[in-house]
Amino acid sequence: MPTAISPSIARVLRDTKISNSEVNSLISEAKRNPTAEVKAELQALLQTHGDKFSNGGKKDLQRFLGSNIINPPTPQPPPPPPTPKDLADPTVLTKHTTDTTWKPVTDGKLVVDSISFDDVVQGSIGDCYLAASLSALAHANPDLIKNAIKDNGDNTFTVRLYENGREVKVTVDGDLATGATGNQRYAKSRTGNEMWVGLMEKAFAQWKGGYEAIGNGGTAGSVISAVTGKSASWTTTASNLNAVYEQVKTGTANHKPMAAPTHGTTSGVDYNGTGVYANHMYTVLGVSEEAGQKYIQLRNPWGRSEHGSDGKDDGIFKMKLEDFGKLYVGVNIGY
Repeated sequence: MPTAISPSIARVLRDTKISNSEVNSLISEAKRNPTAEVKAELQALLQTHGDKFSNGGKKDLQRFLGSNIINPPTPQPPPPPPTPKDLADPTVLTKHTTDTTWKPVTDGKLVVDSISFDDVVQGSIGDCYLAASLSALAHANPDLIKNAIKDNGDNTFTVRLYENGREVKVTVDGDLATGATGNQRYAKSRTGNEMWVGLMEKAFAQWKGGYEAIGNGGTAGSVISAVTGKSASWTTTASNLNAVYEQVKTGTANHKPMAAPTHGTTSGVDYNGTGVYANHMYTVLGVSEEAGQKYIQLRNPWGRSEHGSDGKDDGIFKMKLEDFGKLYVGVNIGY
């Protein structure tokens, strides 16, 4: 069957000799149409009329026919996806041992849209310090979370943490603890298929020896240091409150993760009617000032239940500085 180069071949065959310039013209045309059929026609030309070529022209055409231009490499199929791995999961809370299953997240993605402080929702476990700190880190600089988690592409994720400033890598699979109702049991994202929150918590549980080890309270400073590799400072509200306000203001401007714990139930502090809970950790989002009144902006890691009445019940609220001084013990400020 004739090809795009057939008329040109017929034309050069009218002469008793095929000149070097005619060979160059054939090669140029073949480059524009580098098909197997064109290659076959040129090879047939060499085999049948090889005596018509000058020695140089014949070698030029032979070299061209052996090149990748007219003889491209066979495309290789993409490598098969890696076989998903199923790693041993950390032990759950003792009270959850009989009704917990580990399941992949439906249509699970490490991050949906972007990493946000408002992604974090604490689960049925007493690790508000961890949830509030993850929210604080995401608020200060989402890259702190992004750079801490590596998707290995095989249903496993490696989380880089720090212990006493030294790097620790913890690898967990993508299955998350599920309760009897089918919902994620521990920390999760507001977006149901987003995984980074649950995976960070799972890595901490794996690292520390199970969910029981992380589920009975802790400090925000330890979590912030574990993710950043840098120590966190502590400022008590018993000191000058205006100084606390200025430290939080500076920390916000410098993108530092911050969290604040409330007093214990036996401290004598009355939380009735405040919308704030004793023995709880809150993310500190920043400060504001309105008509001379200073406020601290906070977030409940439950993602709901808050001080004040802005009508949203998303856990995000502001509190007068003097009330903050009464209800909160102090502020952890990272690096």
